[in-house]
Amino acid sequence: MQVHILPRTNEVEGINLMNEVKLKDLFVSSIESGHIVNSMGDSVSFKTPEDEIRIKNEGYFGQFDLVLAIIHRHTKQYEGLRETDLYDNILMRTGQLTEMAKSEKCSIDSISFYPIELKSNCDILDARLPNQILNAILTFGRSFVVLDEKHVNRTSLKLLKLLPATVIGYTGRDNYFRVLSVFDRLVDTGMFNLPKTKFADILSKNGIFEGTDKIYRRLSNLERINQKIIFNQMYNSSTGFLKEEIEFLRQFSKIDGKLTYKKNIRKIVKESKNLKVTDYLWKLE
Repeated sequence: MQVHILPRTNEVEGINLMNEVKLKDLFVSSIESGHIVNSMGDSVSFKTPEDEIRIKNEGYFGQFDLVLAIIHRHTKQYEGLRETDLYDNILMRTGQLTEMAKSEKCSIDSISFYPIELKSNCDILDARLPNQILNAILTFGRSFVVLDEKHVNRTSLKLLKLLPATVIGYTGRDNYFRVLSVFDRLVDTGMFNLPKTKFADILSKNGIFEGTDKIYRRLSNLERINQKIIFNQMYNSSTGFLKEEIEFLRQFSKIDGKLTYKKNIRKIVKESKNLKVTDYLWKLE
């Protein structure tokens, strides 16, 4: 793969003004050269020499500045991930992984996606960044933010380290970058992450004492299927259901799920009108 490094021009107060295209070229070059280092000065690589890298500019309809796809043909896939993380990631992102696997003629468990958000010296760190990070996590389960030299300062890093993203900063020297903070969790689900014991406690307080494990699993399965549909529809990808998921939905359709929300809400409102202030104080005690 050819990487074109554009010359850096224009300086303000000793810091080069580099736009996103130049920062992108430098970052891609650093990946190929192994010039991303950690806090100890050791080289950090997205891939081993045997792995293959595919780079998509403005990936997924311009949602991300870069999307890196690492194909692990000869190495242990998803090294460091728990087996359940690997399976959950494949389950949630079947569409993206299957399309990539077909084009590259490889198995879907040999692919790692890395969405990259670039912030050059010409960019401003504002409220859009958390949304971009969240978008990356919902789509690929992880997020990487690459900062130009101007943004690598104590104030910005204090805030960025609180965000669920791995942050990499440009050192200002050749094509060398440094890892500034690491978020090493692969997110496979986001909403239904209530601890099972807490969930069982909530059910018991509402008079449900049996079948809590089954209820928990079925709600989790339903949420995963719902998220899979959302992920794939977001980018017009085909949603591939597993046979077990299809059967689960068929069984789910047999449940009489009619809930009279309006009737219950009217009842709650009516009851609240008859409550006295002392009734509220009694409940708070």
